Amino acid sequence: MSDHSIGSATSKVEYTEVNSVGGTIESTDDLVGRTGVEPTAISLDPQAALLLDRYCRKVDMRILAYAIVLCILNQSDRGSIGVAKLVGLESDLHMVKNDFNIATTLFTVGYLSLEMFSNFILKRVGASRLLPTLGVLWGVVCALQGVIQTKSQLFAMRILLGMAECGFTTGILLILSFFYPKHKLTSRTGLFYLSSPLANVISGPLASALSHIHHPYIKRWQWVFILEGAITVLVALLGYYVLQDHPEKCRFLSDEEKRFIVKYKQRDGTLGGSQHLSFSDTRRALSDWQLWCMTIATFSFCAACGSVTVFAPEVINELGFTSAQAQAMSALPSACGAVAILLAGHTVRVCGSHWLACSLALFTALVGSIMMVATLNVPVRIIGLCLLGTGGFSGLGTSPGWNITANSQTVANSAVAAALTVFMGSASGFIASNVFLNWDAPRFAIGHSTNIGLMSLGIVACVVTRLSMGRRNRRFARQPAELDDGFRFAY
Repeated sequence: MSDHSIGSATSKVEYTEVNSVGGTIESTDDLVGRTGVEPTAISLDPQAALLLDRYCRKVDMRILAYAIVLCILNQSDRGSIGVAKLVGLESDLHMVKNDFNIATTLFTVGYLSLEMFSNFILKRVGASRLLPTLGVLWGVVCALQGVIQTKSQLFAMRILLGMAECGFTTGILLILSFFYPKHKLTSRTGLFYLSSPLANVISGPLASALSHIHHPYIKRWQWVFILEGAITVLVALLGYYVLQDHPEKCRFLSDEEKRFIVKYKQRDGTLGGSQHLSFSDTRRALSDWQLWCMTIATFSFCAACGSVTVFAPEVINELGFTSAQAQAMSALPSACGAVAILLAGHTVRVCGSHWLACSLALFTALVGSIMMVATLNVPVRIIGLCLLGTGGFSGLGTSPGWNITANSQTVANSAVAAALTVFMGSASGFIASNVFLNWDAPRFAIGHSTNIGLMSLGIVACVVTRLSMGRRNRRFARQPAELDDGFRFAY
């Protein structure tokens, strides 16, 4: 392999296989080292290619579409506390100083408490049972936030909400890697993360409308929690019928499609759904410093997204807008983020690599943060907030899929990459929850300066990861042919 070629996470394949329906998976002598932005697809004849497209459409319309809807509710339930703050939560619960920041931080504590173990549980219980159950649990806890009377009760509920939600995003990422071929995974993961800005676009105006409900006993902020939680429970119950564990046991696939995709993913090296997840393989994957370095970029992206999700209404409110206007306008940076995620795949193709696309997204968020801290001019700060959302969410359209695809040697590597991606992203909540302080309004210099540092750190992490992957790929290429399994890192 040339030192300048882009690594492919695809295995070297040397075979000609005729599948059960007559479609030929053509012989390819070397799928490694091509300059595709995603792992190279196994070459298929027209009939087999049509079968693969039909299979992917089925998975898109069922598992991916449902995952996006449930994740929209997940993000909305998580961020609803930001809207509740604007309509009386703090005053009614007698919260002072940084009590609100403590509440948002405690969610992260609960979330991280079980995160790294969640995929072991998923492999034993099955995604079709575990993930809908988590949805019901966090929906109930979200609704119960609407009946609390003290800030201590709110603190307890935030911990329980985090514990109920942990495992959902990691589990979805893992089962997407079970169902989709490598060359389809990054784009599908990006579509899944589209749910995050869409949740903000929808929940801002929705919560604004809910907060105008007047009731003699139920306050406006209580309506936000109760109704959003109730909607989540209803949608989560559908998951018991929609979600599947892996292609081999999928109820909505025909036998023909099952045989084809199993054979395809065996050649693709990603048939992980029915494989055993051992602790020793997991420990070995966790010891890879390169994976940790990759997820530093994810940490930075999620810090930017967290700033937009939870604190955008407050930042906009401090610019002189009313609470209702701030809730509605908080959808603007998320709308920019949604467009950025849709264009993330195109950005990767234009840049020619994942690491460069991630660096560009981080630089965009960096510019937005600089604009936010440099001036109190309202139009400039709104533009800065939109750039922060654009860069942060664009990275979510690229980084998680890259993390999993580039670390797909075994099911343990995929599981650890998915768990660590979500773990590091969630850990960013510790920072995002504690740097936007009430006494620092309206400039919020500490919060935006912190984001400047994190975006810069993320860019460095992308560059280091690129250099490391290139070095490792050159080492793989120098191996004797009998020892080379064809795996290469995609960067």
